[in-house]
Amino acid sequence: MLSILKLNKPNITNFAEERNELLKKAKTDWVLFLDNDETIDSINLSLRGAGSDVAIKNNRLLHFVRNDSDYDCYYLKRKNYFLGQYVGTDRMIRLVKKGTGKFVRKVHEVWKPNSLEAVGYSDEVITHNTADNLSDYLKKMNKYSDLHAKANLEEGKKSNLLKIIFLPIAKFFVTYLKSKNVVFSIMQSLHSYLAWTKMYLYPVKN
Repeated sequence: MLSILKLNKPNITNFAEERNELLKKAKTDWVLFLDNDETIDSINLSLRGAGSDVAIKNNRLLHFVRNDSDYDCYYLKRKNYFLGQYVGTDRMIRLVKKGTGKFVRKVHEVWKPNSLEAVGYSDEVITHNTADNLSDYLKKMNKYSDLHAKANLEEGKKSNLLKIIFLPIAKFFVTYLKSKNVVFSIMQSLHSYLAWTKMYLYPVKN
């Protein structure tokens, strides 16, 4: 069977830790992670409540992992939408087998497999709706820039005026080349500016 875990606990400050704790409690070997603003078409399931653990017995994703057992985790496609507009597709490891790795980093967390040779790819698509309105997105961005700044400091990174000025500009152009969406690119640039500025102004903030 395959468990689906949705991470929607409020006021999370360490996303990797929360995912790892959910993984430990999962009742199945294979686990699919979704965030509260994500869905997956192949399952057509809406979950509510922190740490939902729903076992799926018959599903094409489960069939896929059963018949491709050489891998311990899989990259899935993720289509991103901002205010209802498509802004690009990325790939993230979200389908994992218990005991074969762990999530790392407090924010913008990623799966770190025990073996890089055991990583596979699936064409399953996660739909990611980043925001329903601009006001909520700005609040979300302010929160995440706080967490991002703190994570960078804990990793030994340093901020300076050059980074504050030029990294947000670079972020805008990189994002625009991928998304072709000016507003979304500005928001991503602002996120970068806030994170590096908060690091610069409050370098020892807890």
